[in-house]
Amino acid sequence: MTAHPPRNAAWTRRKAVARPYQPKRIRLLVVAEAPPADEERYFYFEGAATTDPLFEEVCAVLFEARPAGDKAPYLRELRRRGVFVIEAMPDLAGADRPLGPYVAPLLLNLDTLAPEKIILVTARVYDAVHPQAKKLPVVDVRIPFGASPDQPEFRQAFRRALVRAGLERLIRPVRVSRTDT
Repeated sequence: MTAHPPRNAAWTRRKAVARPYQPKRIRLLVVAEAPPADEERYFYFEGAATTDPLFEEVCAVLFEARPAGDKAPYLRELRRRGVFVIEAMPDLAGADRPLGPYVAPLLLNLDTLAPEKIILVTARVYDAVHPQAKKLPVVDVRIPFGASPDQPEFRQAFRRALVRAGLERLIRPVRVSRTDT
């Protein structure tokens, strides 16, 4: 078995900022491939300037609209709904690295997090994790994802996965108060 890569400063920083947004009960765990290459953008970094495409697309589906302004109120709402996002390769390994060495540690992490449902984002993550995660509540839908700012294929597949998981009730508008922005 290949050892998991050591944590780096960026990984440690991302883990620390995600922790406050981790729900006590994870109803939906979204497993992305890796964090953005731009270390100033990340799903859980607060502030409108730190938005990444996955955050935009997940919010566009769950809240039925793209987020506007500060991310913190949207992140709090995701936590309230029991939604959490992690990466299969949390150390910014990049798409050219094999996912194989990451699967066993990821499966242990998934078991520890005990999510009710798991959605795997990107065909690469799905192909590497799904065959080995048969005892876990993985939703059997391939979710495409790329770096473009508008991803209708992602939104369609993500919505289909939520319905297949019985989590369509997570899809509803969110109201952000003026004090939240």
